[in-house]
Amino acid sequence: MKIKKVLVSQPKPASEKSPYYDIAEKYGVKIDFRPFIKVESLSAKEFRQQKVSILDHTAVIFTSRHAIDHFFNLCTELRVTIPETMKYFCVTEAVALYIQKYVQYRKRKIFFGATGKIEDLVPSIVKHKTEKYLVPMSDVHNDDVKNLLDKNNIQH
Repeated sequence: MKIKKVLVSQPKPASEKSPYYDIAEKYGVKIDFRPFIKVESLSAKEFRQQKVSILDHTAVIFTSRHAIDHFFNLCTELRVTIPETMKYFCVTEAVALYIQKYVQYRKRKIFFGATGKIEDLVPSIVKHKTEKYLVPMSDVHNDDVKNLLDKNNIQH
């Protein structure tokens, strides 16, 4: 039995240089792209109901680029101006560099871990123990970040 079709659970690549096209040509298969996961932001109304004030926090911990997009879009929708003094903690350098899309990148206010694990970020967070942290997360998540911050007595 020969495989004729392959289903890939992500959006279709923008360029023709994707390895998926090489596989399709090499093995003579048809590849269908269907994104199964859709990430949606909270509305301003839903966020207000949580009674969280962004400006009460002095630092934000980002675990993904989606979190950055949704956080800054929500700030725009709520008409909240993020102060220059806000500090950003990111799990990877790639996520940290993505912040440039929204704020001017300054080394003294953007911190990131080496391996992409939240544990690598803890030493930087502990150095800034006096900050009040906001952690944008999905409604479906594990409590690893919360437990790690609680263990280190970090206000979040």
